[in-house]
Parts: sequence; C-alpha cells; structure tokens
Amino acid sequence: MSFFKIPCPGCNKSLKVPESLAGKSRACPYCRATVRIPESVPEEPDPIFPGIQVAGAAGPAKSRSKPAASSPAASSIAPSMPAAPAAGPEPVSPSIRTAETPPAVRPSHEVHLRKPQKSWFSSSSDSASSDVSLLLSFLLGAGAAVLWYGLTFPIQHTLFGQLFWHRGPVPFPTTLLLFWAIAILVLKWLNLKKQKDAMLLDVLPTEISPEITVDSIDRFIEHINQLPGASSDTFLINRVVRGIEHFRVRKSAAETVTMMESQSAIDANNLAGSYTILKVFIWSLPILGFIGTVMGVSSAVASLATSLSDGGSMDAMKAALQDVFGGLGTAFDTTLLALIMSMLVKIPASALQKSEEDLITSVDEYCNENLLRRLNDGREGGAERGASGAAAGESDVFRQAVEQALGTHHAEMEQWLAKLDGIGSHLTDQVSQGWDKVNQRIEQQQEKHIKVLHEQQLDQQARLQAQLDQMANAADKIQQTLTSLTEQTVSLQSQVNETFSQTHTSLEEHLTGVQTGLASLSSVLQQLGDQQVVVQQVASDPPSRNGWFGKRSRAKGRR
Repeated sequence: MSFFKIPCPGCNKSLKVPESLAGKSRACPYCRATVRIPESVPEEPDPIFPGIQVAGAAGPAKSRSKPAASSPAASSIAPSMPAAPAAGPEPVSPSIRTAETPPAVRPSHEVHLRKPQKSWFSSSSDSASSDVSLLLSFLLGAGAAVLWYGLTFPIQHTLFGQLFWHRGPVPFPTTLLLFWAIAILVLKWLNLKKQKDAMLLDVLPTEISPEITVDSIDRFIEHINQLPGASSDTFLINRVVRGIEHFRVRKSAAETVTMMESQSAIDANNLAGSYTILKVFIWSLPILGFIGTVMGVSSAVASLATSLSDGGSMDAMKAALQDVFGGLGTAFDTTLLALIMSMLVKIPASALQKSEEDLITSVDEYCNENLLRRLNDGREGGAERGASGAAAGESDVFRQAVEQALGTHHAEMEQWLAKLDGIGSHLTDQVSQGWDKVNQRIEQQQEKHIKVLHEQQLDQQARLQAQLDQMANAADKIQQTLTSLTEQTVSLQSQVNETFSQTHTSLEEHLTGVQTGLASLSSVLQQLGDQQVVVQQVASDPPSRNGWFGKRSRAKGRR
C-alpha cells in the first residue's frame, strides 16, 4: 500500500492518506473539517528553491538533491531568502517558509514523548489499547436497560412486553447484559473512529528528514508532540514512537524490525483480548436462557405432580395439563429471547473486530512504508540508501532483517503455539466436562420426574381400578335386583290374570242366575197379571220368649 500527501483545506496541515481512500471523505484530525480525498494521486510540484517549501502547494516539496541538512548551501540560502512574490504573470499567493533543517550536531538532551492523552471512554492502560472502561460501559448499559424497561412498561401485557416482564426473573439479567454489551460496542466504535482519524496524520514527514537516523529522532518526536492530543493514544502513534525510541537506544535497523514485528503481535493480542468480556457475554446470554428454561420446566412438572398427587377429576387434570404447557411455553420464551440477544451482540461484535483487525493491518503497512524503509543505522551504505541506485542495498538489508526476525521468533512462535494448543485443549475439555455435567444433571432430574410421574400414574390407575370394581359390583347387584323384580312382576301378572279369569267366571255365573231369576220373576208376574191377589191380615201369637231369662227357664229352675 502506498501513501500520498494532501493539504487540509481548513487548517492547511499536511495529511498522509493511503491510496485505498481515494475518492472518499474523511475528517481532518487537526481541525475536524471534512477533507475530500482526490480520485488520483496528485503530482508533487518541484520546489522553486532548494530547501524552501511553498505552503499552498498541492503536495509537499520533493527534493531532488540531498537533504537540506547535508547541504550547507541550502542552509545559507534559506535564512536570506526574502518573502517576496515570485516573478511571473501570476504572483504566488501562498506564504513561503523555509524547510526545517536539521542541526549539524545532536542536542545535549534527548526529547521525550509527552504523556498520552486518554479519551473519556478509554481504559486506564498506559499504552495504546482497544479496551474501553468497563465501569463506564456498565453504567451506560444499566441506564439503557432501565430506560428500556420504562419504555416497555406500558405494553407489558402485550406479547412483546410479556417477554421482558412476565417470563420470570431471567429476562432482567439478560437484558442488562445485552445493553452492557451494546455500550461496550458503542465505546469501541468511538475508539475505532479515533484510530481511523489518526491514520491520516503525517507522523513521520519527509520534510524533517528523508531518512530516520539517530540524529533526526528528536525532531520527529517534537513533531509527534505537536500532533492533536486525541491521537496520542492510538496504535499508530504508539507503534511509531516505540519503533524510533528502540532505534535510538539500540541503533540497529534489524533489531528495530524485529521489535516492530513483536509490537504488531502485541497489538493484535491486545485487540483480541479486548473482546474477551464480549465473548463472555455472548456465552452467558444463552446459558441464562437455558437456566430460565430449566426453571420453567421444573416448576411446570412440579405443578403437574401436585395435581396428580391430589387425585382430582378429569377436568382438574385437563386444567393442570394446560398450566404445564403454558409453563413450558414461558420457559422456552426465555431461551428464545436469550438467543436473539446473543445474535444481536455477536453480529456487530464480529463486524467491529474485523474493522479493528483491518486497522492493525493498516498500521503495519504504514510502519513498513514510512518507518522501516527509512531507517538508517549507518550500515550497508548508510545514508547513501536514500540516493538513486540503492534499491539493491535496501532489499539486502530488509532480507537480512527479516531473516534475523524469523530466526529469533521461530522458537517463540513454536512455544506460543504449544501453549495455545494446551490452553485450547484444556478449555475444550473443561467445556466438554461442564456440558457433560449439565446433561447428567438434566438427565437425573428428568429420571426423577419420570419416576415420580410413573408412580403417581400407577397409583392413579390403582384407584381408578378400585372405583371400577366397586361400580361393577354395584352393577351386578342392580342386575340381580332387576331380575328378581322381573320375576315378581311376571308372577303377579299371572296371579292377576287368574284372578281376573275367576272373577269373570263367577260374574258370568251370577249374571246367569240373575238372568234366570229375572226370567222366573217375569213369568210369575205374567201369571199374577191374570189372577187376583188377596191380601189378608192374620193375627199371630206373640212369640214365646225362651232363653236363659224366660218364664220357662225360671219354671224349670224352680223345679
């Protein structure tokens, strides 16, 4: 990746941008003004005078000769050049300033980098880091969770509101973890935006020195101290400063290359470690959902066991089963909510991690193009590497540096790989053992519930069988009673029939006698109709009174 310089239209500061940003807009890290990056790389005009830079030019002055520091003529001409407009049909409107010329001797004291200025959302780490403040993110997440529950309180009786209010205690911590993770992602996005803005800075301008030597390091650090304070806590500034300070101490380009590779690995590990808490949240959300499901299933089965132990009717059993299925639905809603929340955290976290990894790659490319290629430790040609025809020397130096770096880090990489393999296998075993324990507990719980249900079912069947036997005995008794009643009814019917037949016969006989008497009476009446009937009254003697107290009895008694 190659870089080119453009001036900021707002503050006229020089910005170094990669070619991949051509045609895009970015905010200036100095004045925050919007800078439109041209589609094509602008051509850098030749300087009007050696050692003199025109501020309004489209790009930085490109010297065709040796640096101004090595040219005494340039240093003598630059102070005496008047600030007058150039001759020609159009005067040069921008101000003319002399290029900074390095001093002939090193200063007696070393220039040190100022303390990095931390952002309000950054962690308390001393070096550049992708971590954010956990306390601040927790407060933001807790506030967002409280606000969310305040917004969903009026709709808590709807289907969506019940997922947060009427599904037990599990949705409350899952919602808190969700908003905590979102707060961390927002703060990391702000940090990433700051890091991307710092990538536009010209950290190692060629105007100071085309090459980075031990004598020019102090001037580069002075330039870095003048950069915006917000950019001091970035991967780019931290990487460049560590590289040039290591080069100032060790005075070896090869060792600096090795150190920069090590620093790149440190930044990559730091970036990966900043997502540890998010990975814990992504892992914790489904676990909380499963815990809510287990709690719901346990309560539902317990309610069913209580209903079965009471031995109620079928209506009571139906009501108990309805409660059980309702409890199961509530239990699985917690898992559904937790899985959705886990996806809402996982997807943006992966996208943000990919963007930060691309940022680390851009920092590596920037350091390779603008730092490592310009290092000059006086070996393998020294400063002559900057002249034309020194490409072969540069390739040899870089080849040797890469070989040395690979030789020193090969054993370390193998050790790290062995450690990572051990850690990965250990974590895999622990996770596998944990899931095995969870499965065993769930199976034991299910076996207990199945055993209780089986015993209760057998008890209920025995009770139902006893009731059925009692009902069968009662039915047999009723059948016997009905049979005896039928027999009695049949006998009574036969007796009634016989009585009716006898009565009919006697009535016929009596009626026949009556008919005969009536016929005799009719014949007598006919005979009497032809004769006279004389009725004569005859005096009759009083009846004699016999008995115990009559006269005859008394006379006999006297005898």
